Amino acid sequence: MLYFTLSAGAIAVMVLFFVSMFYGRSATLCDAKVGEVYNFEYLQPLNGKPKRWMAKVVEPVVKLDDSAIQRLNRRDYRKNDPKFQRSHHLVTCETKNGEIRQFYCERTTNCRKPLFNNLISS
Repeated sequence: MLYFTLSAGAIAVMVLFFVSMFYGRSATLCDAKVGEVYNFEYLQPLNGKPKRWMAKVVEPVVKLDDSAIQRLNRRDYRKNDPKFQRSHHLVTCETKNGEIRQFYCERTTNCRKPLFNNLISS
């Protein structure tokens, strides 16, 4: 009987850990701080489908004014793509597989900060 109780307790702890990892506190990537981990859907205009990401912020959020966005729009990257629009907050993150990516926080939805943020970001 004691073995069953311990197993059920261990399973409950594991379930709570994984649920909290994906369904933590509601958050916004625009207010992200270096070292924090976020789980979010990113609206990618290239294929029109959102993709879920879990990523750790590795640089402070860059706040872009209108003139900075205009300068970026003059570059070759997606220059002739009418669906691609830059926004005012650019966040540099490291994904689970170690890839460094930048996300415009205004294009994130269902953004969550896992409850066990410190354990994940280590």
